[in-house]
Amino acid sequence: MQRETPSVQSSSGRGRSSVVSASDKESSSGRRTASSKSNNEGASRPKTSASRPKTATSRENSVIVCISQGRGVASDIGMASMDIKTSECILHQFGDTPSYVKLLHKLHLYNPLEVLMSSTMNEPPKSKICEAIEGEFPDISIAPVDRKYFKDSAGLNYIKEYGLEADIPNLIVGIQKKYFALTALASLLKHIELHRSIGFPQHSIQFKFQAIDGTVMIDAVTSRNLELVTNITAGHHGFSLFSVLNHTCTPMGARLLRTNILQPPSNERTINTRLDSVEDLIHNQEMFFAVKSALKGFPDVHHLITSLIQVNKKPSVKHSEQSTNHVITLKHTLECVGPLQAALTSSRSELIRSIYKTIAGDDLELMRTRIDEVINEDVALQRTPIGLRNQRCYAAGYNGLLDVARQTYKETTNDIYEATTQYSQKYELDLKLSFSSSVNGFLLSTTKELLGDRELPLEFINVSHKKNVLSFTTLRIMAMNDRINESLTEVYLMSDRTIAELVTFIRAHIAYLYRLSECVALLDMIMSFAHYSTITNCTRPEFTQTLAIRSGRHPIRDAQNIGSFVPNDVYAVAGGTFEIVTGPNMAGKSTYLRQIALINIVGQLGCFVPAEYASFRIIHSLFSRIGNDDCSEANASSFMIEMREAAYILQNATPRSLIIIDELGRGTSTYDGLGMTFAIAEDLIDTKAFVFFATHFSELAHDLDLQPNVVNLHLKVTTSSACAHYTSQMSTTSLQPGGLHFTYCIGDGPMEEGAHYGLQLASVSGFPNNIIERAEVVAIKLEKMSAEARMRNQVEHQENALKMLNTQFAQRLCQARRSSNLSEPELRKYLHDLQTEYLQSRRVLEGGSSAPSSN
Repeated sequence: MQRETPSVQSSSGRGRSSVVSASDKESSSGRRTASSKSNNEGASRPKTSASRPKTATSRENSVIVCISQGRGVASDIGMASMDIKTSECILHQFGDTPSYVKLLHKLHLYNPLEVLMSSTMNEPPKSKICEAIEGEFPDISIAPVDRKYFKDSAGLNYIKEYGLEADIPNLIVGIQKKYFALTALASLLKHIELHRSIGFPQHSIQFKFQAIDGTVMIDAVTSRNLELVTNITAGHHGFSLFSVLNHTCTPMGARLLRTNILQPPSNERTINTRLDSVEDLIHNQEMFFAVKSALKGFPDVHHLITSLIQVNKKPSVKHSEQSTNHVITLKHTLECVGPLQAALTSSRSELIRSIYKTIAGDDLELMRTRIDEVINEDVALQRTPIGLRNQRCYAAGYNGLLDVARQTYKETTNDIYEATTQYSQKYELDLKLSFSSSVNGFLLSTTKELLGDRELPLEFINVSHKKNVLSFTTLRIMAMNDRINESLTEVYLMSDRTIAELVTFIRAHIAYLYRLSECVALLDMIMSFAHYSTITNCTRPEFTQTLAIRSGRHPIRDAQNIGSFVPNDVYAVAGGTFEIVTGPNMAGKSTYLRQIALINIVGQLGCFVPAEYASFRIIHSLFSRIGNDDCSEANASSFMIEMREAAYILQNATPRSLIIIDELGRGTSTYDGLGMTFAIAEDLIDTKAFVFFATHFSELAHDLDLQPNVVNLHLKVTTSSACAHYTSQMSTTSLQPGGLHFTYCIGDGPMEEGAHYGLQLASVSGFPNNIIERAEVVAIKLEKMSAEARMRNQVEHQENALKMLNTQFAQRLCQARRSSNLSEPELRKYLHDLQTEYLQSRRVLEGGSSAPSSN
């Protein structure tokens, strides 16, 4: 749930404002009886807020999206979105595929409350774009909007009227020809005005035009498969990549983290700038803890901005009262900037130094000075009803009539405390005075134990019982409550104009608050990365043309602390882009594939990764195909779902994609499944994307091994005969029923033939021995037939093996030239060893055995 701005609103909902100064509060509280003091302090003390906000992903949807589309098959799409809780307005315009891949990705990112479309697109027969959205997001409301509101000129006028003055010139240059984005914006703001009764003052909205490039495209299926923001089984309450990385202190930081996880940056400079900042924070512990402490004081600044700029079309007493609360929250926010600046002074990071400069400035001092002229310097956020009354404090002398009304409030409040003391002495009762929001005034109370056998004096009226406590009042106290409420009404009438003037002044400097919110959010996210990197054994990644991970760990499983997670290596280059992973059930294939994708995401976020070493090739898209469940809602079998997802991947994969596929082709007959899997694999090989393909089809591993850029891997499993060796070598070896020992370690080459791991697992599952024996006979016969077929293709296999050897040798030479850090003697030795290894392998393939001569 999104953490709201700390509430300073009376629980009674009645309008109250600016009642006592700091000295007034001290005076009114200093005349309490001993018996009433503890009760009243308990009522006015603010509750301690949680230092850790709830996740941004669990908040109620508050984003409204409007979509505009051009004509034709490959038409442009315009999109405008606004979060009505934060008033953040983002515009997009992009060309999309006939299946609307980019549009659906953005909708998955925003998870909107409502999608607006032209009424002509939503009428039967519905447009393809409408059907695509309904098919992907059946729970999202699609609202038709009259076509007349989709005008680009109106959208441009909205930007000129409501955009931040400093941003308007550059924004207009970049967007004036983005026809569809402007029409979507015009319809969106008109809908919010008409149906949400929300208006905005001039120059108060921060519009952003964002290009679709520059981030990694991760579709909704992949996000779910990898558990990026929610756990597959436990939802928001279980482990996910978001929950593992989320050590943020502010709701803005949590929201930014979620957004980045769903679309990590793909710009190398952006990533390395973040990594520099993370490294700076890790190595400077004093700055790390100072920044952490300063961030904890910030409320939801973006939500506060919305509260200050939105003009309610139906003004009310409650709305006016909340304006006072928002100003006090802003005062508290600006007071948090100083400690944050002080914490950042020692940073050497370019990004953090930029944040330091941005949050400083004349706007900060101007707003603080103006607020201090009106509001008492020591006013603090309150949450209890009596605290809310007393904390709406204006500086004494700012308004003479306001001072008179406040003095009346103070004197009458003191009179109530004096009356309480007099009643206690008169009737020899231990009475407590407390404020009740239900009666909007003060009440007296005592307990049945203190009263004993006596009856309450007749002077005490309106008696109510709650457990062991008796609450009551008197005519005198009721009269004083009325006088207090009258003085508060006067205060409200006079303070409403004062607050309105102050809010108008603040709106003129709203651009600074937008910058502050963005800086705090970014810094909070970077701090979260530093926190994660500190408590986890991580390393800083580098970015090359090679995917290389040494001793990498699954970020989510590693955080769960379930046993000892076995690290694994990953290596992929241009000469080996398609890696087949084989192994029996429970060997760890799915975990290994997910681990590769998750570590890559963490690295491109700009965070240190759980590994001893990591090098990544920056990716622009991430696809996955995992799972074999039927979908009864979509009336689709597991095989149909497999084929749809595989077709989607083939249509959108590029050389800059990372693709993980787990068990394709098992939802139909063996030969049909193998044939489709083989054909899909060949197409994926041609894309030059990095593909990790887990399968049970041993034929696939052997036949595709002929391709020059295919690499075979397997998850090591040993039987009971080899148990002693593995137990002595690895403490992490896992003993399973049936004599199988899963090491969870990746190894070169395909899975061992003839091991029949599946039959060994079946033997401990209750099958009769005769069935197991018969299955083994059939399996051996089929393997023999397959082996004979491969022998007939031995010549072709040898030729392809030589081609692959030459390709790999050339690739390693190119890699040494591009990224070697070795000295000249070390490089000379490496090249000599590489040549020796190549010649030996070639002679083995050609049937020779002599060693090469030394040069």
